[in-house]
Amino acid sequence: MKRSLVCLFLLTVFFASVPLASATWGSFVSTGTATAIGNPSCAFVSTDHVACAVRSVASELMVNVFNGTKWGTWMTLTATVSSDPSCSSNGDGKVICGATAASGSLEVTTYNGTTWSTPTTVTAALFSAPSCAELPSDEVLCVARNSAGGLAWSVFNGTTWSAFANLATTAISAPSCTTDNNSGVVCAVYTTANATLVNRFFSGKWTSFLNLSGIAGGTPDCTSLNSAGKVTCFAKAYNSGLYVNVFNGETWKTTDWSGYEGLAGATNNIISCSSQTAGDLVCGGIGALDTHFYANVFNGTSWTGWIQEGGTKTVGIGSPSCAPLGTGQVICVVVGTTNKLSSIIGP
Repeated sequence: MKRSLVCLFLLTVFFASVPLASATWGSFVSTGTATAIGNPSCAFVSTDHVACAVRSVASELMVNVFNGTKWGTWMTLTATVSSDPSCSSNGDGKVICGATAASGSLEVTTYNGTTWSTPTTVTAALFSAPSCAELPSDEVLCVARNSAGGLAWSVFNGTTWSAFANLATTAISAPSCTTDNNSGVVCAVYTTANATLVNRFFSGKWTSFLNLSGIAGGTPDCTSLNSAGKVTCFAKAYNSGLYVNVFNGETWKTTDWSGYEGLAGATNNIISCSSQTAGDLVCGGIGALDTHFYANVFNGTSWTGWIQEGGTKTVGIGSPSCAPLGTGQVICVVVGTTNKLSSIIGP
């Protein structure tokens, strides 16, 4: 990774010295009294309509919906899970949320715009949380690490799930997958030698693994720029610094990636990003030093830099989940230190 853009000293003090809240973000709003553990996952349903899932403190799958004005009531589904969930739009008004069960199978529920389905079990042998992403034709791909350090994957065609298949590699972390909004899905994993491996699923098959090298320190986070197949993948380095690598959407080779560059800032976990309009990103993270929420916006050319949002009273743990509202804004959901969830809308 290119270290010239940021040094370790700056990384450790950055979030304590950034500007306070901007006027374009609202205040944090409670999503209800329910308590949760781990990181939530949220996905776009339709304009102003977002569905979210998270693990309850009893390790059950818990879901809720924001309707553009207010949150519903958190509902606990009859599914005990051992991982955080991953939710994805299917591109046609539905959201599919999957999590790893204690048995290693995939527990899945679908929100159809009105109601949540009873969770179903897809037989598998997963050894990490899944990561689910939209494919064309209302399909969704879910991928997780398997016991051999490879990837186990299955495609939902709108009716049924394909049998889980395995893809050999040397994954250490769970994968992070995103639609590229160009008929494919890009997935990244942390691998040996502090490097990142990426692969693209297209037309029913995987392309090839590319080694992006670098000094990653854990699970990456990938997000589509919603522009000509471009994808950004973020990684937290071993020194807690944040780095970003951009795929230009062209041929699948290492030189089509920008190479990791420092984004500055230090978070207590990986950030969450969402594209509100083609070519831009809105990212949220929890500061490593003060546990407040910070946002950073990419306008297609440059970043605003990390700005503290939502005031100093709301603090969070883990990673937020940010999803587009379809209005030019995103909503980010955070688990607080009391294990209750709150949300903020901007910019």
